[in-house]
Amino acid sequence: MTAILLAAFIDLIDVTILTVTLPSIQADLGASPAQLQWMLSAYTLALGAGLISGARLGDIAGHRRVFVAGVLGFTAASALCALALNPGMLIASRVAQGLFAAAMVPQVLAQIQLLYAPHERGGPMAGFASLTGLAATLGPILGPALTEADLAGTGWRLVFWVNVPLGLATAYASIRLLPESRAEAPPRLDIPGVLVSTAGLLLLLYPLIAASDGGRWPGWATGCLLAGGAVLVAFVLRQRRAERAGGSPLVAVSLFRHRSLAGGLLVQLLFSVPVMGFFMVMMQFLQVGVGMAPLEAGLTLVPWSISVAVLAALGAAVLLPRIGRLTVRAGLVVLALALLLMARTAAGATPDTGFLDLLPSVALGGAGMGLVVAPIIQLTLTDVPPEHAGSGSALFNTVTQLAAAVGVAVMGTFFFARTQGLAPDVTTVGDAFHDTLLLAAALLAVALAATTLLPRHAARAPEAVPTGAATG
Repeated sequence: MTAILLAAFIDLIDVTILTVTLPSIQADLGASPAQLQWMLSAYTLALGAGLISGARLGDIAGHRRVFVAGVLGFTAASALCALALNPGMLIASRVAQGLFAAAMVPQVLAQIQLLYAPHERGGPMAGFASLTGLAATLGPILGPALTEADLAGTGWRLVFWVNVPLGLATAYASIRLLPESRAEAPPRLDIPGVLVSTAGLLLLLYPLIAASDGGRWPGWATGCLLAGGAVLVAFVLRQRRAERAGGSPLVAVSLFRHRSLAGGLLVQLLFSVPVMGFFMVMMQFLQVGVGMAPLEAGLTLVPWSISVAVLAALGAAVLLPRIGRLTVRAGLVVLALALLLMARTAAGATPDTGFLDLLPSVALGGAGMGLVVAPIIQLTLTDVPPEHAGSGSALFNTVTQLAAAVGVAVMGTFFFARTQGLAPDVTTVGDAFHDTLLLAAALLAVALAATTLLPRHAARAPEAVPTGAATG
């Protein structure tokens, strides 16, 4: 489990750790603003487009085998990032990182589903869920710390070099400790389905990423989104025909008949959009508005990470078995109240606003997020059969990745539209942050209404019987 979670953490932190390192990269490689944007976005784009295909590869070739291949490829791509001679090489290496992460990430939830009985998944799911908040807050701390350490003159390159020993250790531990598992009747890889789904996801993700740093939503982005939606509808129809004909679809559309999966994916989408957008605008408020240094801004969010970890464990292992989906509802309410409290602080912010002023809302927000992130995974995958564990986890990860892009685009565009043409002082940025937090709280209210679609309780097993599908 440690090996699995370490790989998931490396993937999650690789986005946030780079954000505050970009100025050093720009100075060293002479990168343009557009190239800096793509150093962040290329990874997200490749990862989001490849998740469904990566999950199916796990079902076909074995979850451990594909997981290890993804970890090793990710490690090699990290070394290429560290050796980058120019911006183009770094961007290309980031694409490679994202593609190998797309093979690695879906196997994490799939292996949890296969290795643990339903009533045993609380701890592992809580550990996995806690990584999101942990990565979001530790990245802005580790990035400056590693860059300033400048070991052997590596500077910003240490941000990528650190992945190499971690990746090698993870691969070795996985080979030694993880059993192999795959579907009893391995499906074939639907190449046309891979191409169509990838094209649809690219058309959706590209405009959300490329248009997220401006104050206005461009017309071409709307056209891409409509085209992407049309392509994905065609993909779903094709998958349904293949499944009815007894073929081997890339995604079993029949899975959406399970209420837990359909309802859980909707709640995850509505929850993740405001939360993932929040982290981006929060850093803008702290650094551009209040004037904090990157490391100080990162430390301000540490209580969020601690609260997420503690409440994720409590929610998944203690509350979920007792009160079921009420755990998620309580988390959404607590998180919305925290954002409203933070909005009040933002409205009256001054250059002296600091850690203690934000501590109550930051700690409360992390608690609310923790109560949601672990239970929602268990509730979503409750009805998914073991032979479809890879596909179910891939859909969950794909929705989460899409929601992250949507969140950054929606919240970012809303935030920057309120600062466009104005002096970036604490009053202007604070007011924009205040309004953005109100929008986030409203979206969480919609997510709360959607929780009626969740099953009342996660699956329970009468005894601790291993659920591994088949071992090879």
